[in-house]
Amino acid sequence: MIRYNAEEAAFYREKLVKRVRADIRDCYQCGNCSAGCPAAFAFDYTPNQMMRMLQVGLVDRVLESRALQLCLQCLTCSARCPRNIDIAGIIEDLKTIAVAQERDVPEHVKTFNNAFLSTVAQFGRLPEFSMMVLFYVGTMNPKMALRDMGLIPPMVTKGKLKFVPKRAKGADEVSRIYKKALEQAKAREKAELAARRAAAARASAAGSHSAAQPAAVAAAAGSEVTS
Repeated sequence: MIRYNAEEAAFYREKLVKRVRADIRDCYQCGNCSAGCPAAFAFDYTPNQMMRMLQVGLVDRVLESRALQLCLQCLTCSARCPRNIDIAGIIEDLKTIAVAQERDVPEHVKTFNNAFLSTVAQFGRLPEFSMMVLFYVGTMNPKMALRDMGLIPPMVTKGKLKFVPKRAKGADEVSRIYKKALEQAKAREKAELAARRAAAARASAAGSHSAAQPAAVAAAAGSEVTS
């Protein structure tokens, strides 16, 4: 049974409308996005299922799903949507939210993202060998590294793999942009979470106050009767 979380659904709907200009309420589950998705076979939830989960407020399950992280961003879903919903934009923004909230995402995605972004920030470009070394060390899974060892000789022969990374011009600026963007994303998520908690506390206090009023009136009435 699906439990509808109206508060979560409304919060993220407004958030996505503001940042992606896409309203998840417009989705009527035609399935075109899922039918055309080239990566859906590897997903735990199809694109239309993710849209439905967002509509009913199952946001945590979407943010921690394999589907969100394995999305190729090919834009097929957005192109096929008869309601012109930017589904790919929604998924991309949710990826950013998952990173900013430091979610434990599957498929070693967090390790790969850290390896990718840290090497780009350090060198101003993507040194593939350095990045993959960081990734394999981070996964602590030697079998993964051994499985891909056969790719190294042909890549080296064709000049596609450099063992010694070189810093690009403007690497410091790339590093500054990366750090600033990540800090802003984390600060935004932290501020929104604090605001939601404060609003929930105010609503709870207001509910307690309104519940206490009838009891006070009844007590007062009872005292008048006895007197």
